[in-house]
Amino acid sequence: MNKYLKIISLSLALTGTVFLPNVNAASSTEMLITIAESNPVLVERLNVVALNDAKQLHQILKMADSKPELLERLLNLAETDAEAFKQLVTISNAEEAQVNDEVSTTGINDGGIIQT
Repeated sequence: MNKYLKIISLSLALTGTVFLPNVNAASSTEMLITIAESNPVLVERLNVVALNDAKQLHQILKMADSKPELLERLLNLAETDAEAFKQLVTISNAEEAQVNDEVSTTGINDGGIIQT
């Protein structure tokens, strides 16, 4: 059983790091390993999501921001109220797009022309 949990935690950690930005990859892997050691039921639930809907897993991991308690709350919400979860994803994506738009107005995303 212990080997089984280690295999699942490793595969989940690898899957999670593929979907997360490189900046958070180390901390998300750490988070997933911690969860695997302390909450095997949550690991099983995440594994089911990973097998059935990789996009949803990506959204959950991204929004959890490497915080295990947020991860579990988001997973609970996704399982119990899919519509509310979709709305949160939309809001999160809009916030992210707004941040990216602010970066592009500083000349970084201006077609390759450096303006002074």
